[in-house]
Amino acid sequence: ATKTCNLECVHCYADAEMAKFANELTTAEARAMIEDLAAMNVPALLMSGGEPLVRPDIFDLAQYAMSLGVRVTFSTNGTLIDERKAKKIADIGVTYVGISIDGDEQRHDRMRGRAGAFRDAVRGIRNCRDAGIRVGVRFTVTQDNVDEIDSVFRVVESEGIGRLCLYHLVYSGRGSYLAGIDLEPEQKRTLMNKLIEQVERWNGEGREIEVMTVDNHADAPFIY
Repeated sequence: ATKTCNLECVHCYADAEMAKFANELTTAEARAMIEDLAAMNVPALLMSGGEPLVRPDIFDLAQYAMSLGVRVTFSTNGTLIDERKAKKIADIGVTYVGISIDGDEQRHDRMRGRAGAFRDAVRGIRNCRDAGIRVGVRFTVTQDNVDEIDSVFRVVESEGIGRLCLYHLVYSGRGSYLAGIDLEPEQKRTLMNKLIEQVERWNGEGREIEVMTVDNHADAPFIY
């Protein structure tokens, strides 16, 4: 939706920041793109960024997509989702929002580049949940926060989250720096074993939590 963001995260794929960027789609161009997606029978559209909620026309675009039969979801840092925005998202018909968590409060705020980012993200989670919107927690793992996976598990449990998405690092956005904070293959295997064990525990407790990993195709044969 936009490259503009209200945060400057160290692991950002898009190298986003609180600035205006040239050559982004106008409202008319975005609507035309949505019309093309609908004509191609694309079933879903993920509004992302940057931070999609800093774009002034984002709700109008989401509503337009929904009106054309394209299901809309949001990928967001969650900090801007107050009660009013959560209600608006729900009223549009959006049923799923993915919100990023990087670890405990201290680690999350450090990686997000702003004090209070964790508090505001959790507030966004709760506002979505209270509005009847399903929330997924998104965790991008790096050398800086791999030891925080237990904190993310606790957020999933304490906030009643139904989906956890673990994202492996993608080498884009903030450039070569990202490669330096990625996990080594052995660390990824250790992390995946820990994730699998946690899922087994959740299953044993009868928790309905969907878990997926993203951007590391070796996960599938490793789990198999």
